[in-house]
Amino acid sequence: MLVVVALAAASLDALEREPNSAFEQRRRALAEQVGSPILLFGFNSNEGQLGRSGFRQENSFYYLTGWNEPDAALLIVPGSGSDAYRETLFVPRPDPIGSVWTGPTLDPQSDDAHERTGLAEVLPIGDLESVLRQALKRSRRLYSLLGSPPGGLGEPVRRKPDRSRIDRLAPSARLKEIRPKIEEARYVKSAGELRLVQKAIDASIAGHLAAWRRIRPEVAEYQVLAAMKAAIIDRGALRVAYPPIVGAGPNSVTLHYSKATRTLQTGELILMDVAGEYGHYAADITRTVPVNGRFEPRQREIYQAVLNCQAEVIAAAKPGMTINGQPPKSLTQIAGDCFERHEEGLSAHFLHSVGHHVGLDVHDPGESAELRPGMVITIEPGLYLADEGFGVRIEDMAVVTEDGVRLLTDALPKEIEEIERAMTGAAGASE
Repeated sequence: MLVVVALAAASLDALEREPNSAFEQRRRALAEQVGSPILLFGFNSNEGQLGRSGFRQENSFYYLTGWNEPDAALLIVPGSGSDAYRETLFVPRPDPIGSVWTGPTLDPQSDDAHERTGLAEVLPIGDLESVLRQALKRSRRLYSLLGSPPGGLGEPVRRKPDRSRIDRLAPSARLKEIRPKIEEARYVKSAGELRLVQKAIDASIAGHLAAWRRIRPEVAEYQVLAAMKAAIIDRGALRVAYPPIVGAGPNSVTLHYSKATRTLQTGELILMDVAGEYGHYAADITRTVPVNGRFEPRQREIYQAVLNCQAEVIAAAKPGMTINGQPPKSLTQIAGDCFERHEEGLSAHFLHSVGHHVGLDVHDPGESAELRPGMVITIEPGLYLADEGFGVRIEDMAVVTEDGVRLLTDALPKEIEEIERAMTGAAGASE
């Protein structure tokens, strides 16, 4: 057991990430924007779900540091006049007992602390109070993550705001919320972020293709999910990016179905909304395929309606449009209108937004923002016909360009003929 833990810790350390310079640029840009000290706390071990899936850092903290170990803090002090810019990462001193269970940790006083973290100064967490009070002599205003983050699927837990912790360290500070400024910075992805997103996508596509090879009547939903997870992890996406959805037949109409216990039956559709996370960045992909390899006539009709309306949304997506918002800019409204043109009353079975932003969180910030080049979004129309016993969702990811969007998930088939050809070929190969 201890060997497995050590191997897991080593693999987490090896996760690919952007260079230290990318994180430093973000910190400096944020400091220039606010002009006052900024204090952020990373997750502790319990907040980051260490025991269940390996520690995962809080997204805003990771965005500015790239640091993925628990119990750390970041203090940024902007330069002003003769006072130089200062940034400090505070980490716990190594715990010899704890290292037996979770592996070695960074010694803040080691010679390679700067090289490993990319921060000019690394100090023990016990020094935070004195350094913070010194920084507040320049300005009593202090920015931090004060309010509770919005609900979402990507963060492992929802912790309490940091206000009480800061009150104990610096009771005289005038606290200001920093979350909106960090979230706005996260809207547009850098080239490095896009590379990590694409690696999460590539691993996830492999997972979907593995599922298609496993699907046949009398196989359980959880067996399909097992094939998907194995392929995703095998390609370096060490965790799923959100609770997986694998629902066959009547379960395909439940938007966040998670039990995965039903046995697949001939004539049914199976909806799979499953994707991995690579280097802290999420993918989000859904495909709906026939269990026996062929769509029934009504299934084919509804599937083609979803596919056609997705194509219409993809064609309309460009800078200045919004995922929701008001017509005529709303991509969700475009999808709903498309369904209604296909069949009167059909839009009533379109139960969710047509997409969302993706990045460090599978539901990344930016829901109300106008689209800009470099944003990564999903385009995922769906129809859920509970009275007919099946649902269809087709979800792709795209990056916004100067004049439209570019699909990132087009390597995974979605046309009816492509799916039927792949499914029947997979079934023959697996027999």
